[in-house]
Formats: sequence, C-alpha cells, structure tokens
Amino acid sequence: MMPAGEVGNGSLIREMLKASLPLSANAVFEDRMPPAAAAFDIRPDHIIRDGDVLYLVDVRNYATDQSIANLALLKQLLNDTKGRIRYVLAAKNISGSIRKLAEKIPILVVQLPLNICVNVTDEEGRITTENAWKVVTALLSVRLTSIRRISKMTGVSYGWAHGITNRLISKGIAEKLNGQVRITNHGKLLNAVSLERPIAGMNKGVLRTGYSSSHDAAAGLTGLLERSGIQLAFTGFTAASIYMGTAVRHDAVYLYLKDIRDYPIVKSSEVRNPRGIKVQVYEPDRDVTTGSRKVQDVRVVSKQQALLDMAGFGRSGGELALEMAKNYGTILDNG
Repeated sequence: MMPAGEVGNGSLIREMLKASLPLSANAVFEDRMPPAAAAFDIRPDHIIRDGDVLYLVDVRNYATDQSIANLALLKQLLNDTKGRIRYVLAAKNISGSIRKLAEKIPILVVQLPLNICVNVTDEEGRITTENAWKVVTALLSVRLTSIRRISKMTGVSYGWAHGITNRLISKGIAEKLNGQVRITNHGKLLNAVSLERPIAGMNKGVLRTGYSSSHDAAAGLTGLLERSGIQLAFTGFTAASIYMGTAVRHDAVYLYLKDIRDYPIVKSSEVRNPRGIKVQVYEPDRDVTTGSRKVQDVRVVSKQQALLDMAGFGRSGGELALEMAKNYGTILDNG
C-alpha cells in the first residue's frame, strides 16, 4: 500500500486487474480515495470505480499476513455499511493459507504472473524480494560502490536502492565507508536469507531416477524435459557446483518447474531405483527460467538465483553458499 510502495509495470498490472476482477466496461481507475479515508495514511496502490462499487487494490510481490492485516485495517477504518467497497490483494506469490485467510475477511485475491515487475519499497523488511536481491548481488559483485551506481546497475530507483542498503546496514550486513557501501558480513547475509526464504517451503515432491551420477541426471532430465516442451531450471547444489566449478558429491538434483502442473508428467518418467539419484522438485516464487542458461548440458538458474537458493538451504548449504557469496564478483555467468 502507498505510501510504502511504488508499483512498476503499472499499465500491465491494470490490465491484469481488469481481466481478473468482475468489472464492467465502464470501470475506471482513479486517484481519489473515499472522503472517509482522507485522514488516514493508508492508501491502496490502485483505486477502481465501477458504478457505485469501489475496488481498493494492494499490490505485492509476496502476499503475507501483514498484507491481509493492512487491508483488514483499511476495511475497519472505512466502515462501509452499504457494502460498496471491495478489498483486493494482488500478488505474485500467494500461499494457500493466505487465500483461506483472505476468504474469511473477505478480501478478493488476484494472482499476478511471476515475470511481472512489482517494485515495493517495504515488503515488511525483506531482502529477498526480486529487486532487493538485485541490490544485494550488485553489492557482492563490486564490493565497495555508491548507491547511485547500484541504482544504474540494477535498474531500480535511487530511493529504492538507498532503502535496501540502509536495511542491510541496520541488519549488520553492510556498512558505509566514505559515502560508499559494501557488504561486510556474508554470514549474517546468508543467515538472514535462510530465515526469510527457506527453500524447503517451495518443495513439491521427490522422485527417483535411474541415474547414478547427479550431473548425468541433471543433463539427462534437461534434454528430456526440454524436448517435451517443459520449462525448467536446476538450482541448489546442482547449479552452485557448476558455477563454482567444484565437484560436489550429492545424491540428488534440484529442479525448478516453471509450471508446477507439469509435475505429473515429470513423475510419470520416475524410475523406482532405491540407489538412483533423487530429484527434488520445487515450485518457483518468481521467474527463474528467463535468466537461466545451459552449462555442461544442464539448464541452470542465473548465478543470482543460485546464490539466493543456496542460502535458502540454511546450514546444509552453508559452506558452498558462503564461498559463492565471497567470490560472487568473479563467478562467470556462463559457469
């Protein structure tokens, strides 16, 4: 909600809202809040008037309990006894529990596509949102730099980059030195990420293969699934070991499916070999395929995404994640 956030790709988001909400052809977007709300410092990102009905829309990357609470508070403050106001939460990442909570209030929920740009300057203090993570990895790339340069490197606004760097400083992850910023505590950074975005929460299942080598499994599945038209990208230890050029012995590979509805197709090729390499299947919370690349016949996520996911493994990925973070600027994008 404004003033906490600014939403990018505004016209595209508006088109998504028009298509998802039960609006008539006469519905219009407007800037004026209801008179009763003028005194409150809580403002939705979009206001849609459709005849006598008003839609107040909050746009987020992640739909959280706090997102619901913000709209619930607005609903309480406006006290719409005539039932002419609809409250809407539009987000890219919406869990089942959040949907159920929204139904009880009630709040309408709109699912936004993962590849849409949503720049929210608060997101309840997160450093793992897409644009926040761009700032983090830009800092890792150049070690010591100005906020203005970070803004130019990442394409996010100066104010937004400034807010994220201040957040990192307040967490003891970064420091200012002669007007420039640098990350000083990689361990704290990775710990914060593991708590904020544990990758286990995106795991959708495990299946077995007939492969005895994790690399062979990843390469074989890349070819098989791409020939089937399934969009995928390997992450976790699979991608990190390729980027770092290290031989990590593992009994599993870590696979993102862009569309989790393809999971039954993937599972149909399962080979029940108790000694075969396992496939840990994940549903992405953002677009992980657009920036992916094929290295050594394996489709892997970008190095930016690989580090984020490795940190999400917590202690089990600690050493490799720390090595990636400390050497991030020297890792070649092509592996």
